[in-house]
Amino acid sequence: MYENDEIEIDLSRVFEIVKKHFKPFALIILATSIVATLITLFLIPKKYTAEAKLIIVQKSNPDSQQISYNDLQTSQKLVNTYSEILKSEAISDDVIRNLKLDQEGIDHASYLSMVKISSVKDTEVIKISVETKDPNLSANIANEIVSVFRRKIVTIMNIENVTVLNSAKVPEQKSSPSNLKNTLMGFLLGCVIDGCIVVYLLLNDRNVRTEEELKEIFDYPIIGLIPDMNTGGTE
Repeated sequence: MYENDEIEIDLSRVFEIVKKHFKPFALIILATSIVATLITLFLIPKKYTAEAKLIIVQKSNPDSQQISYNDLQTSQKLVNTYSEILKSEAISDDVIRNLKLDQEGIDHASYLSMVKISSVKDTEVIKISVETKDPNLSANIANEIVSVFRRKIVTIMNIENVTVLNSAKVPEQKSSPSNLKNTLMGFLLGCVIDGCIVVYLLLNDRNVRTEEELKEIFDYPIIGLIPDMNTGGTE
């Protein structure tokens, strides 16, 4: 093939191939979808996420019972700082020791892989999410992080105004893997396989079906056609 060669795909031929091989194509899609579902249900470990939320407001005047607008603005700017503290070894070491997580092989690196700290946009609210294979363990770790943080932030940043909006509850439903998402991925994989087969059949098709195709291949005039006695047409 030359550099300027182009491959033209006749959509009618594509539909013809799909129609001719519809059952095998459908079986491929069905098979990949079923395999993806079975892998999700029986091979991929289920994980459960527990969430706790807390709010931190740093008062400019500790003796005041009211929170000023500047206090809220300052607290919002410090949310990232609090998030880093929550992910630090100053917190993780106590959590691991208090819950005896080291007996299960959990260290600081494992802690970071399980714990996700995020802030609710434009607020002082911090969300602590913990994902493990055990729903009870997820809730216990999340609540212990909150407990350790409330105790340590007093000495780290001299902040006492930490309010727990909600403690982590034991999750009843798994957070991952997603049956629907993985089944859809299996479906799409089947479609990709079918598409590759269609392209392969198109590229390896050497049959000439129409007079126009014959003219494109041979630069000679056509002097006659042989009628197709079965269909009453020409071929």
